[in-house]
Amino acid sequence: MVEAQRLSFIRANQMLIRCDILNELQEVVNRGETYSSLIGRRIVLLASFTGGIRYMFNNCQDAMAICKKFGYPDLFITITCNVN
Repeated sequence: MVEAQRLSFIRANQMLIRCDILNELQEVVNRGETYSSLIGRRIVLLASFTGGIRYMFNNCQDAMAICKKFGYPDLFITITCNVN
């Protein structure tokens, strides 16, 4: 429910996100494709939207920076829990 509301807000407020800069519309026009049916309309997700491509990319970059600063981890520990 909350995620659907966030997506609806993002879709309705694309001008606030400045999607025209992010979706490379100018490059499409420069190639000569002036028909709007060929260009389409992309919905740009915020970098803070959990699960989005930009969110995952930023987290990956953060993880690489941490590994560069402090070194790679020595252990990978997983924990499971039986709720019964």
